[in-house]
Amino acid sequence: MRFTGIGITIEMVPEGVKVISVITGSPAEEVGFKSGDLLISAAGQSLVGLSAEQAIILLRGIEGSVVQVGFKRGPETRTVSVTRRAIQVPTVSGDVLSGHIGYVDLNSFGSDTPAEFKTVINHLKTQNVDAWIVDLRDNGGGFLSSAIDLAGYFIGSDVAVQIKDRTGTFNSYKAPEPGVRLSQPVIFLTNENSASASEILTAAVKDYQKATIVGTTTYGKGTVQSMFSLSNGGVLKMTVDHFYSPLRHEINKVGVIPDVLIEQADSLKAAELMLDNSTVALAKGRTPDYWAAWGEIPHTAAEKVTLETYSLYYPDYRKVSELSEIPLDKKFTIHFSGVIDWQSVNNTSIELINSNTGERTPSTFEPLGLSAVRVIPQVALSSNTTYWLIIHPLIYDKTGRAMKEGAIAVAQTIQEDSPESTVKKLQSISQHKPDYGIALWD
Repeated sequence: MRFTGIGITIEMVPEGVKVISVITGSPAEEVGFKSGDLLISAAGQSLVGLSAEQAIILLRGIEGSVVQVGFKRGPETRTVSVTRRAIQVPTVSGDVLSGHIGYVDLNSFGSDTPAEFKTVINHLKTQNVDAWIVDLRDNGGGFLSSAIDLAGYFIGSDVAVQIKDRTGTFNSYKAPEPGVRLSQPVIFLTNENSASASEILTAAVKDYQKATIVGTTTYGKGTVQSMFSLSNGGVLKMTVDHFYSPLRHEINKVGVIPDVLIEQADSLKAAELMLDNSTVALAKGRTPDYWAAWGEIPHTAAEKVTLETYSLYYPDYRKVSELSEIPLDKKFTIHFSGVIDWQSVNNTSIELINSNTGERTPSTFEPLGLSAVRVIPQVALSSNTTYWLIIHPLIYDKTGRAMKEGAIAVAQTIQEDSPESTVKKLQSISQHKPDYGIALWD
């Protein structure tokens, strides 16, 4: 995690090099680079169309050397001089999520990782966090000793790993007692790129049931390498041992299987929802940002067996209609049983939601007499998609009386196979199904 350069993380884009983040205390920060800047030249050469490896060669260099970097920020183009120097990237960073969750991001296991971890943990503890997320996604590992040291924060001085040598003998390695334990609810995030030392730590907390593992199965690298110096000045890196979990579960070519499988959604968002209280989690789960995560995390047994997906998001709402083969320019008509207070009808009280993404379709509302409203989507609906027309109990009648419960209509759009078939379907629907009514109650 050390290099000599200007101190940025990058993403290659067709226009050049996009700055993803700027390392704190780096030369790039000192000259004013910001996330989102577009680097277009370095050392007198264009960065447009280069590979990441080619761009890095131009940006990195000998410590103390100066590189001229041209960049764009919005419509403005500038050139700055940046003095390269040794950069040490922290292996641990932290933040507070949802106002109460300590988030710890571990990107590798270096020699300084235990000290960095302790600093981050102590800082977060001063902010009154009551739960933890340890992110090991895309962490390819590092020093075995660092993983064992960190295990102590979760399992105390118990055995952290079992190592089998070439003779088949197992040796147990205990974690040191760090003096502090993270005994509050803990979630570990893993994916297929969590490997080696990441798997040692994950397997240890899983064996002792000190954390819930969320995400996908880890890489499955259960081997230990050592370095041997050669007489010609070279180094031989050789596999010398295999490691297993504290309870001797196989890791090599198997990986660590998560307790909660999250394959489609962002597992970090899923973990946040799992650590929030039920009211907060449900409110978040209804937003587009957390929609996919809420649909994928485990729910109660009653919710799991239901055939109606909408009940995961709107458990207290009643389904009043199910519509099929609706055209992509559909206008919905809602009939109420009382005279409506039209000031309560808006895009907050009536929502048209894509059930796959949680995206809200902006609509306008047209009064039809005193007790009915037409919902007019402002954009075309997507074909072969299920929409939920949600009527929240925020609609009032003229006396100020609110609806007793929310309601939902499930609507499936037509399958758009070809322009010709779409026209035929629209014509058929127009002729035989002129409109839909959704009856609600007080």
